[in-house]
Amino acid sequence: MGHPPLVEAMLRPAFYPHNPQRVELVETHISWVFLTGQYAYKVKKPVDFGFLDFTTLERRRHFSEEEIRLNRRLSPEIYLGVLEIKERYGRFSLGGEGKVVEVAVWMKELPRRWRLDERLARGEVGVQDLEGVAEKLAAFFREARTDARIGSFGRPEKVMVNIRENFEQTEPFIDRTISRDHYEALRDYSYGFLREREELFLKRVDGGFVREGHGDLHTENIYLGGGEIYVLDCIEFNERFRFGDTASDIAFLLMDLEAKGYTTEAWQFLNGYLQFSGDYGMIQLLRFYKIYRAYVRGKIASFELEAKGREAAERARRYFELAWRYLTECRPGFVIATCGVMGSGKSTLAREVASGLGAVLIRSDAMRKHSLGIDPREHRYEPFGRGIYSPEATERTYRRMIEEAEGVLRAGYPVVLDASFARETQRLLVRELASRLGVPHLFLWTVCLPEVIAERLASRSGDISDGRLELLDEHISSFEEPRGEDVLRVDTSLGLDYGHLMKEIEGHIGRDVLEKAPAFH
Repeated sequence: MGHPPLVEAMLRPAFYPHNPQRVELVETHISWVFLTGQYAYKVKKPVDFGFLDFTTLERRRHFSEEEIRLNRRLSPEIYLGVLEIKERYGRFSLGGEGKVVEVAVWMKELPRRWRLDERLARGEVGVQDLEGVAEKLAAFFREARTDARIGSFGRPEKVMVNIRENFEQTEPFIDRTISRDHYEALRDYSYGFLREREELFLKRVDGGFVREGHGDLHTENIYLGGGEIYVLDCIEFNERFRFGDTASDIAFLLMDLEAKGYTTEAWQFLNGYLQFSGDYGMIQLLRFYKIYRAYVRGKIASFELEAKGREAAERARRYFELAWRYLTECRPGFVIATCGVMGSGKSTLAREVASGLGAVLIRSDAMRKHSLGIDPREHRYEPFGRGIYSPEATERTYRRMIEEAEGVLRAGYPVVLDASFARETQRLLVRELASRLGVPHLFLWTVCLPEVIAERLASRSGDISDGRLELLDEHISSFEEPRGEDVLRVDTSLGLDYGHLMKEIEGHIGRDVLEKAPAFH
């Protein structure tokens, strides 16, 4: 079956003013995208799927303009504008003379090799890359539009519209791509969570966490290259899929990373996002929204059964099985806390342990600033024990960390606390938390050669910590060395063998607690 005349015209290099050497067509169920090397041009198809309606030129123009507006929030240099396509005497042209018959979204074309999923597959993505994505998204959600109407989409009855639609639309696929038992269990959990945790959803609305977000946040829409991070292709065609809790968007990317086998990377991203956003309350909703996002992907793949057959069926089953895994996984909780002087490697250690063991990382450097309304990236070079580092501010920070940790543990996730815990009174807070919740705990006491610490502090850059060399002596003199069987001494002077460290942690925390961790072998 051939293409429409306009598509045939746009496949010719001569159609474009910049005269590209080649034109590649990427076709989806809702658009044609023409890749020319320098630029990409997206033309929306005149289709109506219920959840979107592009059947008139006026609608296609409106949603093309919306696509530009919305995506410029994250990648303004990529989305260039909306171009008119005109026809005269049976010939199509960009601009020029004639009757306007179509519009195209005009974008810069990014190299496919920059796409996050492609870079992950080549092993080219490090923790700093994922934290960079997290930082960009945290800033985006902080500034994203919200008002009473947008906020209403986070209310339980509005969320239920999407949830119920999922299960109604997948009922025909029971025992084809999803078993009846799994279907009913996932449905009952989702309906029950909305009904029983209504106050949690309302609290998120009141807290301003329901915003005009992205709606389609997965690895194929994120590009890393040229020293920049680009996030593309947010949903423009239906407000219901774009207005929602920021936790839902974050859950989508986490689910997509885990579906592709990048579990450790998912934790690196999540902990980066929590550091920059301070939104530890989202953990209460994380399982619910990860199930929702995995189920949507399974539903969409099921819709493709007739066109793609076995491949679509297998893909649908994988996503439904992932949703089921999220529902049924039950990991015992634990608390691991670092302690040590500045520059001794606490944060590096905590980050690796948290992502390796699949734990939520709570960092005092970020918590201190979030609690005072300060951007964690902003440096406050105070004298030792003064200003935001006064004993009173430090006590508030530690108590806030413990409060957040308790919420995370009660939501079913283990915790790693990254802080100095320089005094026994501070460590007592961790011991009391673990005792109160009946979970094991461990302190990782980082020690390091003084000359190595001095070198690290002198060369430190790109981190949120305000620790610096001129404060080191006072920090050392005020540090109370930890004692007890719940302390594991870790020398970071020459780097770490994390495989050996994990075995040592296992000896303290217990194999049964750690055996489901991503990096546990």
